[in-house]
Amino acid sequence: MQYDIKISVIIPFYNTPIMLFVECIRSVKKLQPFEIILVDDCSDDSELVKIAKNSACKYFKTAYQSGSDGHPFNLGVHKAKGDYICRVDSDDVLLDLPKKMFYEIHFGNADRVLMPKRMNLEELILAPRAMFSAMVIKKELLMRYSLPEDINVFADILLTLRLLYNKHSYDIHETVNYIYRKRENSIQSSYSLFQHRLRQLQTVARFCFLENIDTQKSMHYLNLAMLNVQYGSDSRKVVKNMRKNNIS
Repeated sequence: MQYDIKISVIIPFYNTPIMLFVECIRSVKKLQPFEIILVDDCSDDSELVKIAKNSACKYFKTAYQSGSDGHPFNLGVHKAKGDYICRVDSDDVLLDLPKKMFYEIHFGNADRVLMPKRMNLEELILAPRAMFSAMVIKKELLMRYSLPEDINVFADILLTLRLLYNKHSYDIHETVNYIYRKRENSIQSSYSLFQHRLRQLQTVARFCFLENIDTQKSMHYLNLAMLNVQYGSDSRKVVKNMRKNNIS
């Protein structure tokens, strides 16, 4: 395949089921990106590590087992030689990459994830969703907005909120180009729905802090996040009805 851009695909992993890991790497190799970087968050599955080292991809290992999304990915970003970065979860499948970049960011189009054509801050606060996998983004932006390395916030949502707030240009892949694999023992499935909503509230608070947003706007965003805590996926309908009835 012929690309006009150099894309480094980063695949962080930790004890991923071998069959899913192999399928993930195979799917990315078919697309022939500039480079594929595997970042091992100190897996203790020796067979998995052997496969990674013998995959003909670049292999790096974190200094310690972080248990986070941010730490291994940030390591991969610093090691990457491409002008653009694409992150892929180690148990998922990547179907396509853009051949050219017309904007700073190209959002992937994942199955089972609602991808509105026009995103905004309120939409993402009220209806948080995975936005990072298959995203192709300028490396310089990831150097500026590095992912948080703790589990108290949604790293991908925090990054996307900051990108939208600072009005970086983007488009969205027209067809589905990313397949999610749901794993019962994943980190995400270990939290209750209410705990996920609390993490979203903390994510919005961190966003307001990092961007030094004024008090009035911060309260607005935090109130929206609280509606998500209360109503979940129905929070957008609640806001629509409130505005229809002129309730602030």
